[in-house]
Amino acid sequence: MRALYWALVLATAAQAADPTLVYVGTWPKTLAVMDEASGKVIDRIQLQTDVARTLLPTADKKKLVVITVKDAGIETIDLATRKVVDSFTLGSPAKRVRIQGAVLDPTGKLLYLTMSAANRLVDRFEIEMPKFAVVDLAAKKIIKTVELPRQVSPNAEGGGGRRGGGLRISPDGKFLWFFRENIYIVDTTDFKVVETIPLEKPDSFDMTGISLNGQDDPNEAPGKMTALFSSEDPVVHRRIFGVAEIDLTTRKIQFSPIGPGVPGGDGSLRLSPDRKFAYGFTVEGAQGDRHCEFFVIDMVSKKVVNRGEFPGRTRFSTGLTSDGKYIIVYGAGHTMELYDVKTLKLVKDIDMDADMTTPLLAIVPR
Repeated sequence: MRALYWALVLATAAQAADPTLVYVGTWPKTLAVMDEASGKVIDRIQLQTDVARTLLPTADKKKLVVITVKDAGIETIDLATRKVVDSFTLGSPAKRVRIQGAVLDPTGKLLYLTMSAANRLVDRFEIEMPKFAVVDLAAKKIIKTVELPRQVSPNAEGGGGRRGGGLRISPDGKFLWFFRENIYIVDTTDFKVVETIPLEKPDSFDMTGISLNGQDDPNEAPGKMTALFSSEDPVVHRRIFGVAEIDLTTRKIQFSPIGPGVPGGDGSLRLSPDRKFAYGFTVEGAQGDRHCEFFVIDMVSKKVVNRGEFPGRTRFSTGLTSDGKYIIVYGAGHTMELYDVKTLKLVKDIDMDADMTTPLLAIVPR
């Protein structure tokens, strides 16, 4: 019994000591694995198809689906062994496939895409209509395609669109949320639009032309999405930004205006682990007149409680460490900068020794 007791103690201690690992695609065909606490790269996973562009973790955080650039490659990585266990492509030299949006279903077995394709013929390229597609990851192939409905893609353009774009899926896996000029909710069985939520002139908000953008956030509540939006009033056309809180189950959206200005860069908003605060940034001007500034939002009062200028690079994204202590500025280069969330001052630089090609993905030990 004593031996069993100490075995359990040691196992519990080892589990508690498991580090939070950060994954990010790096040039040319690798996935860097960084120990978040030390800021050191502890492994580099060699990809088989091409440069990583999108990282999608399964709900149980045991596997990672990577979408790569060339020929629309899809690779599955086992996070325990850090090995590629499956790899295939949707395109070929005769068929160029471009993936605009992607989301995993809750089971991790199906991948939903918005995609476009061009077939290479002897004398020309034949452009297909943009489609929704369902990929069976075990079978390594597309099992269903449906052309995007006309109201979703009025100009025969697939994917993201000029206003946000991207896909989300409801917690039960029955509906896709497609973000474009409006929000379209699509049934995953027949890909018909079952509801349209207008963003040009939303009923619940006295503004026009809302531009909504949001990225996956590990601190987000299950079935919820918190995103930044920008808009303008219909009278003097003053630009403002604010927070949109979306319930993917009830389909309710709450728009909370914050103040004048336009969110910068990728428009991402990062929630603190307790969801009491959110961190974003604005960018004004260009070149020598460029001005980048963090802002901190109290999510209860929906007010900006702190601001801090920082020297943003030409293109960048932001993240947050799993303990919520540091804002991470990264992308379009090989370095990360860590800023203290309280002082908004630079604390540390991390050299990844490779250009980064995807958003950061932190896997917190369970």
